[in-house]
Amino acid sequence: MNTRLPSFKAYDIRGTVPDQINPDLVYRAARAFAEGSKADEIIVGRDARLSSPSLAEAVINGLIDSGVTVWDVGLVSTPILNFAVARHRRHGMMITASHNPKEYHGIKLIDPSAEQIYYGRGLEALEALVVANRFATTGRRGRVILTPMLQEYQDDLYASFRDAGLGALSVVVDCSNGVGGLPLGVLERLGMRCMLLNHVPDGSFPHHGCDTLRPENLQELQQSVRDQRADLGVMFDGDADRVVFVDERGSITPIDRIFVLLARQELERQKGRVFYDLRFSRAVQEEIEAAGGVPVTLRVGNPFYKEALHRHNDGLLAGELSGHIMYKEHFCVDDALFAALKLMRVLAQSGQPLSSLLRPLERYAGSGELRIRSDNPQRLVDSIKQRYRDAEISELDGVTVRYPEWWMNLRSSNTEPVAKLVMEADSTDRLERERRDVFALLEQSGGRVE
Repeated sequence: MNTRLPSFKAYDIRGTVPDQINPDLVYRAARAFAEGSKADEIIVGRDARLSSPSLAEAVINGLIDSGVTVWDVGLVSTPILNFAVARHRRHGMMITASHNPKEYHGIKLIDPSAEQIYYGRGLEALEALVVANRFATTGRRGRVILTPMLQEYQDDLYASFRDAGLGALSVVVDCSNGVGGLPLGVLERLGMRCMLLNHVPDGSFPHHGCDTLRPENLQELQQSVRDQRADLGVMFDGDADRVVFVDERGSITPIDRIFVLLARQELERQKGRVFYDLRFSRAVQEEIEAAGGVPVTLRVGNPFYKEALHRHNDGLLAGELSGHIMYKEHFCVDDALFAALKLMRVLAQSGQPLSSLLRPLERYAGSGELRIRSDNPQRLVDSIKQRYRDAEISELDGVTVRYPEWWMNLRSSNTEPVAKLVMEADSTDRLERERRDVFALLEQSGGRVE
């Protein structure tokens, strides 16, 4: 029977330090990645967490012992690491725990196309090598090349947005004391008025957590936007691959409505496919079709969105409810700063406040994502599928139930004993009525709404 390690998750290696993630584990992971990828050169970057230096040292030692030449790009965001990987066509290892609390750490493994290696796409084979802890001898040692990448990345962003007319905008950016503040000098080059919050990297996250989905983490940004009378507030997570926005009133904006604005912008330039999270509002499909695009829903998990953009020549952009947004033109990687600059271009060209642009999209009543605790989440999914069997049913991810007036999706979490529920209806009254019935069924099936 295959031995599973608690740190090997669905999409990356991640866990608590030092019991699940430690120098020994990441050293073996580096040896396994070198052996599995057969790469001669691998790019290594790290985030600002307190254990990053020791883990980076162990990773680099593992690669050197495997005969690999290491491009050490140092302290970077995940988008900068992915940019380096895609631009220079090398494998990559990003030492980060992304949006997780400070006691976590991990590694994202990237192939030369900047696609993630996940469980089902090679991560399981690397896990087996780590468990066996037997690695081939190469007869040679690798070496380290210090390779700063920040300037090249900033130059690329400047070239993409120098004609966007962003100089009149006032923006507040909260970097969560992660690494998202490192490249923000490009905003000054673009002539913007910008106030930075928590932009100095500090792995203790002294001001607030780095999870963009927790409203309490956005309170400082919201207040600053109001105080500064700014046009936009932007928050990055710990490694700056997720983003969330605050409008000029200081209100948190739903990412699916933001995605509509971004999709329209791309579809004005060219027509093609737009990939989006199956949990997004029905308004997303309607607006993409109205703009002449082809809407394509995908299951949850940002690696699948990158794959879709790579596989389809007419793919334009993709977005996930968690705030991962990626563009074909930008190597198909999820880059919070690139997405933010795209939204700033929308604002600059429209001359309207963000709240005014989003208001027409507020035509459905939504529940947001709700957590249902259960010792058997799949049983909850099965009960919904049976109860609503007369509906239009999709099993792309969990079960999606569609009626003309309302819909819902219920799926099992990959990492905890929880099912996650999203509902939307034509009216608040209809949403509340259907929600009561769904909650009653879930509780009868052993679920508990958190």
